[in-house]
Amino acid sequence: MFQNKTVRNLLIVAVIVGVYLLIQSQSKKDETPTPVETKQTDKPKRERQPTATTSKPQSATSSLKSYFDLHAPLGIPKDGDDSDDYLMEKPQYVLSYNNARGGANWVAWNLNKSWFGTVERRQGQFITDMSLPDGFQRITHDDYTGSGYDRGHMVRSEERTRTREDNDATFLMTNILPQTHDLNAGPWLSLETFCEVLCKKKNHELYIIAGGIYDKNPEYLNGKGKGRVAIPKSTWKIVVVLERGQGLENITKETRVIAVNMPNARGKEFKKSGWRKYLTTVDELERLTGYDFLSNVPPDIQAVIESKTD
Repeated sequence: MFQNKTVRNLLIVAVIVGVYLLIQSQSKKDETPTPVETKQTDKPKRERQPTATTSKPQSATSSLKSYFDLHAPLGIPKDGDDSDDYLMEKPQYVLSYNNARGGANWVAWNLNKSWFGTVERRQGQFITDMSLPDGFQRITHDDYTGSGYDRGHMVRSEERTRTREDNDATFLMTNILPQTHDLNAGPWLSLETFCEVLCKKKNHELYIIAGGIYDKNPEYLNGKGKGRVAIPKSTWKIVVVLERGQGLENITKETRVIAVNMPNARGKEFKKSGWRKYLTTVDELERLTGYDFLSNVPPDIQAVIESKTD
């Protein structure tokens, strides 16, 4: 009987110990903290800024690199007074800005078929060039509104359709001069179209410079921005035609150079006239503008190509 009681007591103790261990095990499980789900907070996206306004101003007498090498390897146009030549470089072109006239003295750019793409022409207003320094007048879209003149591209919109930024850059007001619609959509456009053909179908490499010629006391636009933008009496263009991939070292006395000077005129007959009617020489454009063009070309070659008409 004693033995039976001992066994029974041992069984009771075993049951009690088992229950205690079970309770402790469950208690530890309940105390284990449940992981807190953490949501990954998205970093705020920075609004993409257009690169079209990128520019590095230089003085006219500085040693120039980068985009000047690309767009003006034949020489940076200079005149006898660089106080009104504020040089600016952009990935798409380089230019000299005249603050008093509210526009470019000249714009220079490289053109070949690689610059043409499928990007559509920018819609909406033209762009104020905010890269101009403080104190300079920054021409706006509205300066031309109601003036009777087109916002005339120097670098054509269609010549920069590789990227959105490239095309937007052509709408910067530093690339714009006042042109009558008949000029802009007439002989000026016909030469632009011809340059496109030279690049796309003939696979040529072009180096182009364009700008305006002004009276001593020019008229100014009388739109919303009265007195801020001078009106050129004509716009000119120089096109040096090379084979694709060629540059300064490949220019010879036989190199084709197209030079035109087109009046800022109106009229149906004028609009229908082709660009060839306004052919001139680089020498004549130098006389009219005061600028020395193609200055990096050897003088003996300059003497030939600047004196001939295409």
